[in-house]
Amino acid sequence: MRQQGERYLAAALSDPAARFRDGQWEAIEFLLTAGKSLLLVQRTGWGKSIVYFLATRFLRDNRRGPTLLISPLLSLMRNQLLAARNLKLAAVTVNSENREEWQEIRERLRGDQIDLLLIAPERLANDSFRTEYLQPALPRLGMLVVDEAHCISDWGHDFRPDYRRIGRLVRLLPPNVPLLATTGWSRILWSSSAVECG
Repeated sequence: MRQQGERYLAAALSDPAARFRDGQWEAIEFLLTAGKSLLLVQRTGWGKSIVYFLATRFLRDNRRGPTLLISPLLSLMRNQLLAARNLKLAAVTVNSENREEWQEIRERLRGDQIDLLLIAPERLANDSFRTEYLQPALPRLGMLVVDEAHCISDWGHDFRPDYRRIGRLVRLLPPNVPLLATTGWSRILWSSSAVECG
């Protein structure tokens, strides 16, 4: 499986010589084999997004449902969409800038034609999103990813109140759905590389 992962990595980075950094493959493998929760804390630029993109690629290859990625910034989502597409992941977002695409995205999601759905945490407060997108997708969700997970905390200037809604979402997940939370070690008061959190 690791060899396939290295092929995916090379495609994602457009570099045939690309190799996993310490801890990247172990995090991917943990999510794929254990189906548990993982808190991934690493420096900026280490490649946390590679972990969830490649895990998503493997899950979809094994006929699992789409990944829901909660991300705090539209500019970050744009970069994440481009990176996901390098892996040939069908990645889309539902946000205030693409209302004209919402109906098509909803139909594709229901038809299992989307690999990765990116949303801001504020989208979880929207009743129609929860009813029309989230509820139909939850029973077959492949993975939940919370990027910039330090925003869940109520300390610091980066606090985003809607990140607190994620706790309710987690309680609705089927028990076999892996949960990945990522953040950079400069964002928190302690550091670790990758720790199991549930």
